[in-house]
Amino acid sequence: MTSRAIILSCIIIVVAFATNWFLEDSNPDTEIEDLTRNDPDLYMLDATIRQYSESGTLDHELSAERFTHFPLTDLTTLTTPSLVLFSDDSIPWAITAKHGRLLSQSTFREEAVELWENVIAIKQQPDGRFINIQTESLTVYPGRDYAETDKKVYIDDNSGRTTAAGMQANFAQGRFLFFSTSSDRVNTIYLPAHRR
Repeated sequence: MTSRAIILSCIIIVVAFATNWFLEDSNPDTEIEDLTRNDPDLYMLDATIRQYSESGTLDHELSAERFTHFPLTDLTTLTTPSLVLFSDDSIPWAITAKHGRLLSQSTFREEAVELWENVIAIKQQPDGRFINIQTESLTVYPGRDYAETDKKVYIDDNSGRTTAAGMQANFAQGRFLFFSTSSDRVNTIYLPAHRR
């Protein structure tokens, strides 16, 4: 009688453990948690992505020390990104930053590269003329050579410096729209021309 009770108790314990293990393994909350995790599915080190136009010319290229893609949000984080925009003009714009992320083109959005921390955009002409833009945050739409920011910008060129509270830039057309606020006005300082 005692051995029968021990065997029956052991069977009940084994069945209880097996049932508990089965229920934990097939718990729908666990499956939902796994589906909502946004672990990276791809990364590249010291890589460059080149985008070509429909006519086959190089449109833009994006380089970074590290690309990390997250599938759930379909965005790619960038470590020390460098973006070069090749428009119809033969001189490209080179844009660098400490951090960034690439938002891929989809049905709901166009391709965008968001850059932040020490963002610098430079266009250097062979004859020495240049434009240098510095800001802390810049969103670039490479497909239309367009960028914008609502952070303070500093624009230096051969003739002086302009500061503004924000900016919209059409790089292909060389057109810039500067914004001011009550505390940050658009301000331009002209340098005297060099004379011999």
